[in-house]
Amino acid sequence: MPVATWTGLNTRPPSTQLNYRQMIGELLGWNPDIDALVAGRMLNNSYRRIIDFRLWYGLMVKGQVLVPDAYSTGTVNVTAGSPTVTGNGTVWTQAMIGRQFRCGFSFPIYTITEVDGSGTSLTLDNPWADKTFSSIGYQIFQNIVQIHTHVKKVLAMVNQKQGYRLKLSVPQEVINIYDTWRTTTGWTYLLADAYPSITGVPQFELYPAPTFQQSFPFLAYCQPPDMVDDTDFPFVFIRSDLVVTGALTDVLLFRGKNSKYYDPQTAKYMQARFNDEVQKMALNDNNLVMRDLTWEFSKYPMVNMGATWMQSHDTFDGM
Repeated sequence: MPVATWTGLNTRPPSTQLNYRQMIGELLGWNPDIDALVAGRMLNNSYRRIIDFRLWYGLMVKGQVLVPDAYSTGTVNVTAGSPTVTGNGTVWTQAMIGRQFRCGFSFPIYTITEVDGSGTSLTLDNPWADKTFSSIGYQIFQNIVQIHTHVKKVLAMVNQKQGYRLKLSVPQEVINIYDTWRTTTGWTYLLADAYPSITGVPQFELYPAPTFQQSFPFLAYCQPPDMVDDTDFPFVFIRSDLVVTGALTDVLLFRGKNSKYYDPQTAKYMQARFNDEVQKMALNDNNLVMRDLTWEFSKYPMVNMGATWMQSHDTFDGM
């Protein structure tokens, strides 16, 4: 399954910050009995608590989902109970792995997992669940897509060809009720939540299924990976000192009273300080992008007809 192209998740600090190795050094200064690997896990646990607190501005990425033209050259032979499809007059390529395969609207939609070098044989993700057919029509297209391996939430996506935004966060059940067979194809207008891939990557369904090459630009929030290398930094605008403060609670309680560095009072203070500073950082994050307020854009179109027009016409509901 091809992943969309994207940019973002900048981990270069905008100001002086500690890297992963330096943060571990700070923790070991409070409790030298802790192993560096354990200290690293404590740091990443603190890092994850900050990341999960809200959709931070530094987590926003931009990109585009690219879909190819639908392919239907030749015919196919399908066998009941077999995932193997053979082609007649087909020229299938490795680029088709991850795309969808169907034969008419009353048969299931499958995903291609393998294409052999001859271009006349491919493998589906599930066995063909109908009778055996020879020389029937088919279509290979792309309507199941991945935004990114670490996608957390899709914020916006547009149909660049038609010039409108896509409806987001639509459950599969909605499409299954109104178009079980997925007979509608062409101008995509919504992005539905779909099943994760076999490797656990979130996937989405473009509906109606696009049948020609086009792109869908998007904005999304992603979940950054843990810090691993010595030179890793927290993602942009997350303070390294706050990551350390959050980890100090675990450091000061490590092994309980059996440790001479056990300090529950200081640990309690560090936890309270951590919670307070996360709130402050969230307020500062609002200066970059407002996430604590919402506005229903579709209800209030952005028009500029002047104050005179607004005074002489009914306003929109709620304005």
